[in-house]
Amino acid sequence: MTVTADPGRPGGRARGTVRRHRGGRLRCFLRLVLPFFIGRAGRAAALKFTLAFGLAIAAVWIGFERNLWNQTFFGALERRDAEAVFRATLDWIWLLALLVGVSVQRAYLERMVEIEWRTWLTRRLLDRWLGRGGLWRLESAGRIDNPDQRVAEDARLLSSLTVELTLRVLLDVVELGLYIGVLWHLSGTLALPLPGGARLDLPGYMVIAAVVYAGIANLVAHRLGRPLAGLAAQQQHREADFRFGLARLRDAAIEVALLRGGRREAGLAAGRFEAVRLNALDLARRHRIYALFQTPFSYTVLNISMFVTAPAYLAGQLDLGGMMQARGAFSTVVASFATLVFVYPKVAELMAVLSRLEAFEQALADRPPHLCPHPAGRAAAADALVLEGVAVTTPDGQPLTRPIDLVLRPGEKIALTGASGTGKSLLLSAIAGAWPHVTGRIDRPRAGWPPVVVPQRPYLPGLALGAALLYPADGDLPDSRAQAAQLLEAVGLGRLIADLDGPARDWDRLLSPGERQRLALVRALLRRPRWLLIDEATSALDAEAETRVLALIDRMHPPPAVLMVAHRPAAIAACDRAIGLHAAADAPPDQAPA
Repeated sequence: MTVTADPGRPGGRARGTVRRHRGGRLRCFLRLVLPFFIGRAGRAAALKFTLAFGLAIAAVWIGFERNLWNQTFFGALERRDAEAVFRATLDWIWLLALLVGVSVQRAYLERMVEIEWRTWLTRRLLDRWLGRGGLWRLESAGRIDNPDQRVAEDARLLSSLTVELTLRVLLDVVELGLYIGVLWHLSGTLALPLPGGARLDLPGYMVIAAVVYAGIANLVAHRLGRPLAGLAAQQQHREADFRFGLARLRDAAIEVALLRGGRREAGLAAGRFEAVRLNALDLARRHRIYALFQTPFSYTVLNISMFVTAPAYLAGQLDLGGMMQARGAFSTVVASFATLVFVYPKVAELMAVLSRLEAFEQALADRPPHLCPHPAGRAAAADALVLEGVAVTTPDGQPLTRPIDLVLRPGEKIALTGASGTGKSLLLSAIAGAWPHVTGRIDRPRAGWPPVVVPQRPYLPGLALGAALLYPADGDLPDSRAQAAQLLEAVGLGRLIADLDGPARDWDRLLSPGERQRLALVRALLRRPRWLLIDEATSALDAEAETRVLALIDRMHPPPAVLMVAHRPAAIAACDRAIGLHAAADAPPDQAPA
């Protein structure tokens, strides 16, 4: 199959930047919501959300009944009717019990919706990041920071905040529909004296007061809370950097200990935490400024209602029970209209989460320049791997290597040589389809492709040894156990045969670099590849062990075609021929690539 890179394609974006456009966060939000809730996977969650909304409406109705209860109870107190007070007390008890049951079940359903949606979100993001080649593309281009946090933390926050805020807004609409009519009825008409003996009659004056009061509160909340979104996004970024640094330090614990770098690493970690602390202080100050407005507003809503309803009571339009009912209705209408005041910090956090997920999705969707995709295209002229004028470039198109021509036929072994840093590993990655930034023409054979790649730093997942040797396939070793045992014995790891059916272990910590490289070669040979790409996968072995391990390749039937990055004589001698690769900077002036 043939893939040709286009060197003339215009370059992409600058490193670490993502194209922003108006409505991007809304479109990202809809992409992460609609496919789930209208699709088969989210039908059960949509039903649970509907039930939770129904229970929330029931809670609003109970609250409405309790508001009516105010008139009954306080009216009975005003009349000194002991029997009516006792009956009202019993009504209050069963309303309270009903409210508790409804609220608990509603909260449970909300959590279920969050868990199911987060599960779908996490799997979707993992598939796009890991399952579709996005992992190496993001890492190689350096386009996005901490993608792991965006999958683990941002998906959780998006589901929980969205469910919470959506129900809150819907309930506010329901409460407005229930209470605004009651408040208008209880308001009556307020007569305001004007100069000259005139009078202004204001029907439904309590509703007008509630709307004006809540409107001013929303404007102030937006003004004071607007910086919270940026600070929240920055806090998530710095927290993720701090955690990543600590995790990376744990993986390099032995190297740091040998270098006696503990104190230095402690200083570096403290420096990263200082960035966390400073932004947290800025965020705390901004929350304090916002709380200086939100807290008194929350506490004074009920008192303001007392002053607003007092004129109607003094005018004799309301009795004490009616005044208490009006106070409750006024407070509910104000709280419903002024939702932004109470939820702005959570809205700011949601906006920060959406910004990070939007950048993540955009980076995964972008196709970088000079793309050489995974195997696809028409068949090559022969059953061979053919490179014509292939040069590795940087993500922005700058050449790293001089163009190379190469033909690898079945059963042939070629050593790829050259000084360190000339791009040999990247060339192997480009041939395998993992590094997209190349120019020239690559013809990949259909038969037996894709190749098995053995990197210099092998990755051994924390599984049982038998499952780790089958990675990335999922399964056990019953059909290959005998062959695996033979290969382990041949590479000098016979002591691990007993672990083939053992428990999962962290092999990266338990084994030395040389042992991990030998295990990686065993894993590759178990797959009986027709095409094998080896990137200095024996560099940690001594010459005798290297020769013995590489000889196993010749014993395979049929022997695979091998392209091996090699420096040492034993590895080069194991190949049929060697081809040198040179850095672009090493080319003579008249041969330097454009």
